[in-house]
This record gives sequence, C-alpha cells and structure tokens, in this order.
Amino acid sequence: MDTMKSDLKPSFPTCSLCNKKSEKVVFGNILQVNKRYSVYECSSCKVWITHPIPSLKELSILYSTGNYRSKTGKRFNPVLEKIIHSLTIRKRNRINNYISSGRILDIGCGRGLFLNIMRSDGWSVMGYEFDEKSASHAINNYGIDVHTGVMDNQFEDESFDVVNVNHVLEHLKNPEQTLENCHRILKKNGLLVIAVPNIDSFQAKFGKDKWFQLDIPCHLYHFSSKSLNNLIEKKNFHIQATRHFKFEYNPFGWLQTILNVSGVRENHFYDLLKSSELRKTRSGILSLTEYLKLIFLIPLSIPVSVILSLIEAAYKKGGTIEVYAIKK
Repeated sequence: MDTMKSDLKPSFPTCSLCNKKSEKVVFGNILQVNKRYSVYECSSCKVWITHPIPSLKELSILYSTGNYRSKTGKRFNPVLEKIIHSLTIRKRNRINNYISSGRILDIGCGRGLFLNIMRSDGWSVMGYEFDEKSASHAINNYGIDVHTGVMDNQFEDESFDVVNVNHVLEHLKNPEQTLENCHRILKKNGLLVIAVPNIDSFQAKFGKDKWFQLDIPCHLYHFSSKSLNNLIEKKNFHIQATRHFKFEYNPFGWLQTILNVSGVRENHFYDLLKSSELRKTRSGILSLTEYLKLIFLIPLSIPVSVILSLIEAAYKKGGTIEVYAIKK
C-alpha cells in the first residue's frame, strides 16, 4: 500500500537556474500536441517552467521545416513579411545606437533575415540554429555561416561585439548556461540583446492559460521582467534599457489572446496568417459560431489590442520585453 502511494506522488520539475524543485502549479492539464503539460513556478527564481519538458526528438519535430517554418524560410503571408522586414531594420538601428559596427552572433537565427540586414549595413555576421533544416535557408539563400548542434565551445572567447537572443531563451532547457556562453563570447563592453514574452504582463494575466505567448510546449521557461533582469545581472551584465513595447509582438499578442479567451479555436487566426505551406499542416474547420465570433471580434479587437499594448507598456508590463545589456 505504501508503495502504491509513493507511486502516485506527482513529479515536480527542477529549476535549472537554482536546482530547486518547483511545486507551485500555475496552470495544469494543458493539452497540446496530443500530450498534457503543466506550468510550475519556481519559488526562488520566480520563473515558470513547462513540465514535462519535451524530449529532443519532440523538439526536433516541433521546430522542423514544414511545421515551424516553411521551406522558403518564411512563416507568414507577403504583407506581414514586408512589415517584419521593416521592423527588423528598426531593430538594426537600435543596436547601432549602442555599437555601430563589428561582429554579431544571432542565436536562433532561423531563416537569416536579421543577419542579412545587419550584413548589408557592414556587420560581420554569424548564426546559430537548433535545427539544421531551419538553418539551411540562411546558409543557401543568404550565404550566412550558421552553426548547429550543441552550442557549447563552438565560438571563441570574446569574439563578438553583439549577441542577439530574440525569443529564444524561453525555448531552452538551460537558459542560464546560454547566458554564460553569451558572456564568454562577448568582447568587453559587448552588447547582449534579449527578448522574451513577459509573464507579468497585463495580457498574460488576462489570458492565463489561453495567453497566446504562453506557447506550450515550445516555451520551456517563462520570464517576468524582474526575473529576466535578475538572471542577466547575475551573469555579470549591466542592463542599459528594457523595452516594453514591440509592435511585431505585443498588439498581436493581445488580439490572439482575446480571440482565444472568447472561445474561438486556439490560435486559429494566427494560423490563417501563416504561409500557405504551414497552413496545410493545420486541420479542422471552424464551427459556424467560431467563424461568426472571428468575423465580429477581429475588427473590434485590433484597435483595442493596440491601445492595451500601449497602456501595458506605459506601466512597464508589456507582453514582450526586450533587454539591452552590456558585458561588465
């Protein structure tokens, strides 16, 4: 009988940042990709942890070309792709305000758009990507040097002026180790740029387990502005600025979250905006009620989402946060 009781004890995730068990359940029983997940909070680090963490095989399938990104390297329809291109140029300009030229590494470079834009401005570029197929577009179409596989010791000490980690840290099993690597490979006074979804945002609190940017099971660790800043400073970086408004993320985060909460099939509108190749990977047709909700809510929710994004940014509670930090 005692053996049976012990077998029924729940397993708790261990936080890779502090090696302590996380026993506080934030969300439980989330069904995604035919598997159930929970989200726990670390009482020490105040980060959220997805449990169980998918295996390497499961992650490879999730990020493979044809699922997470099309063979052309694009994820969205042509109009959105042009907007993304324009916003990427704005990010380049923000980086240039800190360091105007040099050598940059993009961790999670995907199709290589950002690095291609940086290179056109005179930067020496290099990428790192988890999935070899995803990296192939950057290599074959842009001719960018992209490393894949285990990141440890792939790059020399103090060899980069800037390291960009854009919406990648939340995907990693050991984000602390990645930041240690970033510190090692950055030159003195080098710039670290990190963007992640913010669990302390107004949209996260409104959406709860329906929050668009929770993205279970792809997101393994979930950060607030405070927990991210604490981690960055712990790894010997000096934070220069934290942005709480990103046009390419925050308003749409609100929009899709509102639709999710309203009962429309989860993230369906987001799927509709993807390239035709990726849309084919999704099955199912909306019910009449879901379809009518979508038609009615979208024109109403778009201006509301922009306004709410500006409000949460003003209160430093943006749905996505972007941190600029200098290596000490």
